[in-house]
Amino acid sequence: MKELVKEKVAEVISEVYGDDGVEVLERASFEKPKKKEFGDLATNVAFLLAKVVRQSPGTIAQELVRKLSAFPEFEKVEVAGGGFINFTFSQELFSRILREVVEEKFYICDVGRGKRVLLEYVSANPTGPLHVGHGRGAVVGDVLSRVMKLTGYRVEREFYINDAGRQIYLLGLSIYLRAKELAGKEVEFPEDAYRGDYIVEVARELLKVKPELPELPEDEAVKVAAEFGKELLLKEIQEDLKKLRVEFDSWFSEKSLYERGKVEEVLKLLKEKGLIYEKEGALWLKTTLFGDDKDRVVRRSNGEYTYFASDIAYHWDKIKRGYDRAIDIWGADHHGYIPRVKAAIEALGKSPDWLEVILIQLVKLFKGGQELKMSKRKGDFIPLRWLMEEVGVDAVRFFFLLKRHDTPLDFDIDLALSQKSENPVYYVQYAHARLCSVLDKAREEGFRPSPENLNLLSSPEERELISNCYLLRYELQAVARKREPHRLTYYLIELASSLHRFYNKHRVVNRDERELTEARLYLVEGVRRTLEVGLGILNVSAPRRM
Repeated sequence: MKELVKEKVAEVISEVYGDDGVEVLERASFEKPKKKEFGDLATNVAFLLAKVVRQSPGTIAQELVRKLSAFPEFEKVEVAGGGFINFTFSQELFSRILREVVEEKFYICDVGRGKRVLLEYVSANPTGPLHVGHGRGAVVGDVLSRVMKLTGYRVEREFYINDAGRQIYLLGLSIYLRAKELAGKEVEFPEDAYRGDYIVEVARELLKVKPELPELPEDEAVKVAAEFGKELLLKEIQEDLKKLRVEFDSWFSEKSLYERGKVEEVLKLLKEKGLIYEKEGALWLKTTLFGDDKDRVVRRSNGEYTYFASDIAYHWDKIKRGYDRAIDIWGADHHGYIPRVKAAIEALGKSPDWLEVILIQLVKLFKGGQELKMSKRKGDFIPLRWLMEEVGVDAVRFFFLLKRHDTPLDFDIDLALSQKSENPVYYVQYAHARLCSVLDKAREEGFRPSPENLNLLSSPEERELISNCYLLRYELQAVARKREPHRLTYYLIELASSLHRFYNKHRVVNRDERELTEARLYLVEGVRRTLEVGLGILNVSAPRRM
């Protein structure tokens, strides 16, 4: 209810004191009083307004109370303690918002105001299968895009395919050498070659269609192997993401930037601005003019472009596509890369704040109390596909959002497989299934959910449950504004907890009290729908039976 009260207070402050007064709401507290007789919620906003409008807190509070008392949402609004405002909610408020929960898409809003946002995430090199770190970024991006669409943003989802540069050459070389090895030839692997078992499988598939590969000149063979491996591994990446229920609106090729001359074009533009210079045969961008700690090479002395050069071209392409904002989701190891990309954006004439970067911290897997070690270069990394098969997609998606994205995550496989309340995804799904069972059994006994006597739902547990359902609207707004999709899992866990508190104290179906029973069934339907919506936004199933 806190956010709903804030809305009403903001409306009154804007009417009485103008928009300048509304700004103090960000610093105002809205808390539950320690004593029940002081109402359901109290705020200190009048004390903060006093400094802005140059009136006493008491005078301001009296004026706000006079206006706020007219709202049917409040049974009583009072001044206390020289300027505090206490709110007591009306039963009409709880009845109204419960009807909205059951009958309307109450959680949809327009905080985004139609802004176009390009959300880029995963963007894994097509040099190997997705690992669990990629999976966490994929789920964060997917759920964030879903929430932002529900809150009024026009979001487009993009995967940037890193299909150019040295890593693709190394992929081709690694596959070629494994193919020679499969053909019975002795080979020596470079230190930086890809060594996973998947490389052997790719080489084996390539030999089926290109058996003469080991006999080709090395340069030609490496190019053939690189293209084949890239396409095969990219297809596997797409299949894994589909299984994870993660989709994209577009797949953007790094290689296409070179083929269309976009890298040369953007560097020419920066050179015309006087921001490119040559030193020791290489081309450098003056990123220090825009806050970077040193200038950066965009073309090496051997004529090869750096990854930074193609990243500049890629973000220039994003800018030209007309997005109001770009959000990139990167691994935490890219933290040091942010200043130079923002510097390049500013060099191109765009505000560096146009780009937001969300960093995804590492995931550690535990089974039987032991950490499962990962090392992609050595080839013993743990593929995302394995984890999905081990615990199921529902658990993977939910668990990846159990902590804030910039916090390391310990993923307990045993817990994810558990069918106990300690398992958070099971706990929330079970709450939904339990409500479905209650509604089904009630219908068998001739009861139906009814909004006719919602005034009977006046206990603290019922009011808390109604409030928590409606809170979904504001949690989604917070997810969108703060870019924190983990808030949704926290919310669903708390909603399930408040449901169990209600269920343990109150009997839903009572043949002797039909009106109360049908009102409580209406509440149960509201909670069920809210859980279903929340799980749906997470793209986690909401089972009717467990």
